[in-house]
Amino acid sequence: MRLICTAATGRCGEQSLSAFLRHHLPDALVLWEEPQIHPLLPSRLGDVEKRLRRRFVETHELLGRGRVLTAFDAGDDAALDAMARKRLAWLERQAAAAGASVCIDVSKFFIRGLHRPLTRLRPNMALIRLVRDPILNMRSYLNRDKDFALDNNDPASPRNELPMDSAIGPAERYLWSWCEVYLRFDSLVREFGLGPAVEIRTEDLNDAAAMARHLIALDLPPQIPVTALPPRN
Repeated sequence: MRLICTAATGRCGEQSLSAFLRHHLPDALVLWEEPQIHPLLPSRLGDVEKRLRRRFVETHELLGRGRVLTAFDAGDDAALDAMARKRLAWLERQAAAAGASVCIDVSKFFIRGLHRPLTRLRPNMALIRLVRDPILNMRSYLNRDKDFALDNNDPASPRNELPMDSAIGPAERYLWSWCEVYLRFDSLVREFGLGPAVEIRTEDLNDAAAMARHLIALDLPPQIPVTALPPRN
């Protein structure tokens, strides 16, 4: 299985990128922040089911957050290696079930803590940096009023590329996250010599010619003529 992962902040066009790749590469397995949870129970029971499944079945750690974030801050490489092996085994099972030789894992969680252990397991992976204007990205997160710590590690961690005081405000936290994701991509490419490593800007998702160039750079020749798709979110 050939693996392609993304370095992304979230709120930057992941869903649109996933839809584009599925449309133009029907033989590839394209995942968007999987494993997703689709509750079987209705209403509030569904919320309880989702919390239980995130804890015990399609876990936070399998997704790439939860104990991944705390292990990253603590420098617990043994725990990160174990969680990365589980994540890779899960991806391989999904690709085998789909009969796909290429798996494109579009997720903001890869770069949050599993990036180095997964790359050590698959040093020949390709990498996409999906990047949005940092001010627009920050505003999008502030408008959602989401718990920053759910998806991000401590800005003050010495493991970060850009350690900062944890006491910074909400807007600054999301601007820090944007910078940290950007720098982790560069560090990963340098450390492991990854290639291809391609940057896709959010505005490129509406540009068929630009996206065609990106697919070729990733050694993913499109299987149908390239067209821009409407934004998904």
